Amino acid sequence: MLRIAIAEDEEKHLKAIIKEVTAYKKNEINIVSNNGYELLMALQTVKQLPDILLLDIKMPKMDGLILTQYISFKHPSIKIIGVSSHSNEALVTEVLSEGACGFITKFFLHRASAIYQGTYGSRNILFESIEAALENKEYIDILLFNYKGSIKKSKSTKTIIKESFSNIPNTHIEYLILNAANLSHSEIAKVMNKSLASVKNYFNLLSAEFNVNTRSELVYYCTTHGIVKHPSYFDKTAN
Repeated sequence: MLRIAIAEDEEKHLKAIIKEVTAYKKNEINIVSNNGYELLMALQTVKQLPDILLLDIKMPKMDGLILTQYISFKHPSIKIIGVSSHSNEALVTEVLSEGACGFITKFFLHRASAIYQGTYGSRNILFESIEAALENKEYIDILLFNYKGSIKKSKSTKTIIKESFSNIPNTHIEYLILNAANLSHSEIAKVMNKSLASVKNYFNLLSAEFNVNTRSELVYYCTTHGIVKHPSYFDKTAN
């Protein structure tokens, strides 16, 4: 049975997405979360990882871009489909660059609308995007991009890390991604399943290596050197 996780912070959208997903063949919704932190904690405790993650891109407690980086790094078997109400092409492109296999707008929740009918008719782009993900194919909602050739992906953080920072242990990379999400050290410790002392030690080691003094300086170093992509660089409405 297909396992599907949903991360969506708006209750009205969450209920509608669950209804749509329930209609898709035989599947089990094994994670429902309202923010990025909840999602990562659920991934720690779930019996089996989801096959598909429907990921809202704008959420509190970790946005979709940083979540995509983290999940692609930590749980690469999960196929991520970005879902959003807005169509910031730069942000969407970076989410795809970081490992999402598809991206759709929330117009699939309003299939009777004129814009959806005029574009897709009776097709169901949620179902199509899931099918594409299972076949390891990329799926892009044409309401986001008029044609697929307009997507100019950037180099992924995974590639940059492999090329330029291969000496950094995976646990330290994991910390750097979570640090960019502005989680507290206590929250990072819970996500990483490490002691608070260990997490603080990661910061001390990395701040010494990169010659920075504060967590915000560490985020700046990571974003300017390609270790992490921060949404504020691509989405001017991001906090």
